[in-house]
Amino acid sequence: MMQHHAPTILCIDDDADTLALRRHFLQSCGYSVVTASSGTDGLRLASESNAVDLVLLDYMMPGMDGDEVAHKLKIEHPNLPVVVVSAVAQLPPHFLTVIDGYVQKGQDPDVLLSAVSRLLKSNTKEAVLMKGSELEQKTVLCAEDDQDQLTSRRLVFESAGFNVLLARTGTEALEIFRTNPVDAVVLDYWMPGMKGISVARAMKQLRPDTPILVLSGFSALPDETIGVVDSWLQKRDVEPSELLNEVNRLIVQTRKNSTD
Repeated sequence: MMQHHAPTILCIDDDADTLALRRHFLQSCGYSVVTASSGTDGLRLASESNAVDLVLLDYMMPGMDGDEVAHKLKIEHPNLPVVVVSAVAQLPPHFLTVIDGYVQKGQDPDVLLSAVSRLLKSNTKEAVLMKGSELEQKTVLCAEDDQDQLTSRRLVFESAGFNVLLARTGTEALEIFRTNPVDAVVLDYWMPGMKGISVARAMKQLRPDTPILVLSGFSALPDETIGVVDSWLQKRDVEPSELLNEVNRLIVQTRKNSTD
């Protein structure tokens, strides 16, 4: 009978307690784990072993920080997935184009597992060993005219296991919404051409049960949004975990309402 090896994850973090907890957690989920307490050690382990399937990388580290480590890993091992696990809410835009996923420290462990599972499945032919069943994939449409913010949002949702559709304008978002099944929409209030509220109204006419979350710089949304959008968050203060939790809440509530 053919033996399947457990995928190997390299965890790089300067905090010994964090490394110990992550090793225990990932091993309990069926993964093989190697650890490194510095970027230098992490690069050495990745080069010495051909068995590393994915890297979990801290961003803030003394000496060689996560930015430098990720760039060097991608030069030496371009196909090796790198997921950053960090308490930093806003990573530099140039860094987001290098890494394959981002999970904020302190989030539900399922978010990390989902990111690891998704990337390993796309990078290997073997099934990922995980405890419990895989979370059902949901689709979110993100509409935002700022490319850096759109890239950051894509990484956050993909790391949580979502299928992500992207649009830079309201017109593009509406066309994607018309032609694709979507579980939720995250919409910027201010966009060139077609303002977010106009997009939301058109979407509600097409599929009134699809939840729409608006991100805005206002301290409160104008009255024109009442009855059109399902939720809103203040753009400059929103944390990735808060955005994920709110989108998941809206999807769960919508599915519950459809079965009542």
